[in-house]
Amino acid sequence: MRVTYNTERDEFGSTHIECKKSQWDTENQTFKGKSIWAQEQNKKLNAYKHRIEKQIEDLERENDEVTISLIKHAFCNKQRSRGGQGTISQRRTIFTLIEVCVYHYQLQEKRHKLGKLSKSTLEIQSNYAANISDYLIFAKRDKLPATSLNQDFMDDMALYFTSVEKFGAGHIENHLKFVKQALKMATERQLILKNPLANYRIEASEEEPDTTHLTIEQLERLITFDFLAMARAGELHPAAAESLDKERDAFVFNCFTGMHHCDYKSKLFRIDKDKNEEYWLIGKRQKTKKEFFLKLLEPGVAVLKKYGESLEALPVKSNQKRNDTLKLIAAYLGLPVRLSTKIARKTFADLALNEMLIPADDVATMLGLTSTERLKHYARPRRNRLARLLSSWETLSSHLHQNEQQAA
Repeated sequence: MRVTYNTERDEFGSTHIECKKSQWDTENQTFKGKSIWAQEQNKKLNAYKHRIEKQIEDLERENDEVTISLIKHAFCNKQRSRGGQGTISQRRTIFTLIEVCVYHYQLQEKRHKLGKLSKSTLEIQSNYAANISDYLIFAKRDKLPATSLNQDFMDDMALYFTSVEKFGAGHIENHLKFVKQALKMATERQLILKNPLANYRIEASEEEPDTTHLTIEQLERLITFDFLAMARAGELHPAAAESLDKERDAFVFNCFTGMHHCDYKSKLFRIDKDKNEEYWLIGKRQKTKKEFFLKLLEPGVAVLKKYGESLEALPVKSNQKRNDTLKLIAAYLGLPVRLSTKIARKTFADLALNEMLIPADDVATMLGLTSTERLKHYARPRRNRLARLLSSWETLSSHLHQNEQQAA
């Protein structure tokens, strides 16, 4: 049985049906005659054909990229699991690394549908797969069998990400881990017989976490900047001004809520107003399932009121479109920071930890983190925090004497 898909052709193996050349209709690809035997064999071939068509439909629905190798693997494994007579004999296919990554991502999509993987993590893994594919095409290794990978390959890919993509050490490390996970899965699912990277060890990065954030001064400039006035003065197209104004509002709102993009976009949070007319934001992180809550400060409240205190009315774009717009905003304001949705989250963390002197445990709670260990990726204590917390000896001595007098 041979199958062609998008000009790619491959043999799926033997159907174990024997016949004489005189019994076979080459033009119609069927057995000749109306005998019971011929009808049974034609019925069997039709069953194979329908199963393959159904398998292709399922794969196209679940994958962005479908190859003949992926179809063959999925169909032959299903046939083998059926058991009994009439199964197709599978021939070992040489899978490329791209195909292994695609199949790995397909399994991750299924885990997401089962609630075992967050949408944000799935999106991150999709980016890893795309970046790895870009490298393989750039290096003309897109036909490279997955079984031929070695440490030199991993080093070359890491070097590409460093010199061409300008990725940080931690980000590169995550791409290498993705390749290892994909090969481990391929071995477990018997796409490949042996994992060539089973003994490969990824060196832990000693790079300091990137805690880039906006200062209070930069944040104030962002809050007060009037894009619509630029449109009225003819310096900016009205549609562009409106887009920049809305994204600035979304960014500012997240600078005072610390929400991850996926949590903000899904609107799986609510606003409570207490008896003192203070606004509280309450929700749950999609990724960690951890609850978070915080008091919304005035700039965040102002954004909320601008959109009629309706969460649904708050501006929403995809993460990529938001980041593209934020680059323009940084350029218009002359900010030295490369703005992104994550910068808003880090700005909130720095404000809470270093300006408001909120304890690390509480900052982690407001961010919806599982532990304070993860907080180091968002903010770290700065000198001004320690200067305000570390009292002078005179102050400590004065407090001691006051306490002694009160006790007496």
